[in-house]
Amino acid sequence: MTDDSTIVDKKVSELARLTPQLSRAITNTGKELNDNAIIGDRQWAMNTLAMLIGMGDMDGQLQVYTKAAQQAGATDDEIQDVINLASIYAGNPRAVNAARLIAPYLQSEQQRLRPNVTEELVNVGDHETMVWDNHGEGFPIVLIHCLALDHRTWREVYPQLAKTGARVIAYDIRGHGWARNAPITTSLDQLADDLHKLLGKLGIKKADIYGASYGGAVAQALAADYPEDIRSLALIATGLKGFPVLAARADAAEKEGMEAQVAVSLIRWFTPETIARNPWEVRYGRECVRHISVANWAAAWRAMAAGDAMETAPNIKVPVLALGGKQDASAVPALMQQMANAYPNSKLVTLDPGTHMMPMEQPQAVSDALAAFYQSVDARTFKKDEK
Repeated sequence: MTDDSTIVDKKVSELARLTPQLSRAITNTGKELNDNAIIGDRQWAMNTLAMLIGMGDMDGQLQVYTKAAQQAGATDDEIQDVINLASIYAGNPRAVNAARLIAPYLQSEQQRLRPNVTEELVNVGDHETMVWDNHGEGFPIVLIHCLALDHRTWREVYPQLAKTGARVIAYDIRGHGWARNAPITTSLDQLADDLHKLLGKLGIKKADIYGASYGGAVAQALAADYPEDIRSLALIATGLKGFPVLAARADAAEKEGMEAQVAVSLIRWFTPETIARNPWEVRYGRECVRHISVANWAAAWRAMAAGDAMETAPNIKVPVLALGGKQDASAVPALMQQMANAYPNSKLVTLDPGTHMMPMEQPQAVSDALAAFYQSVDARTFKKDEK
């Protein structure tokens, strides 16, 4: 692929040689418009990409604005979304052509984040779920995402765990992501049953189960209902049991709608500084909350509120990592300590900084902690905390 670091400058210089007056007019007008715009460079580049795809036959310009979008902070997944959505209005032939032309510019991020990963829909009985699978030869790790999100929660952590040699699986919980149209969630036991079926479909007899927040509640339900499925547990920013405040979040959405849940969720999940920067993880979290239905949101919160692993935890003898964050406003350090104390073979690790969405906001620290845990379990060197 050609080095594109100065591709925009080259295009401007070429225009200046061909017609200096037009070049000056475009440059000056563009600068004035850009200086007064409030949508930002990333959104501007993405909008331009969509228009170019609709126009068709804009090979060089597609490449220019793909690079501009990347330089302004757009992820390759977001650029791919533009191509996918453009097909609705521009037609499949133009979208396919755009995908072909832009593909070389997207390969580096895809190879970094998901090397050798397949993405496929798997039937688990009454619904299908999206699965990332790197087909690694090591002992399997299954990643379970947070409430309202989907398998992309693990975007930055996934490749780090894959480096351990593990077979890494990430999937969408019932009512979320590609499984949003599944029959409504009724309980954590139902979600544990879904995961048990998924493991069977993937040919996995036993796995290390790592769950974040809502995913941690699902992981604990799986450990209680199907202990034979689990070699170890990593419980990230989650709790031992539900609280009434969780059910209140279901009530709030039913009364106020999902848009009213966006701000309160982001404030609970991320630091103010991260929200102000508006990186991919904040944009992703915001849109996930907007897109989940009230019914799926409410059902998930009520299932989590009803969860209680107080009685089953002492019977779980496998290694357990309780991974908390010092700045987590939801699964506060005291709750993480309570959970660690409940499991007889557990170790508590508290990240600082560490927020509720630490797999996205502090992905390297989470990756390091999970990889070290995986390797200690694999080598049988895991040591629990002294109770």
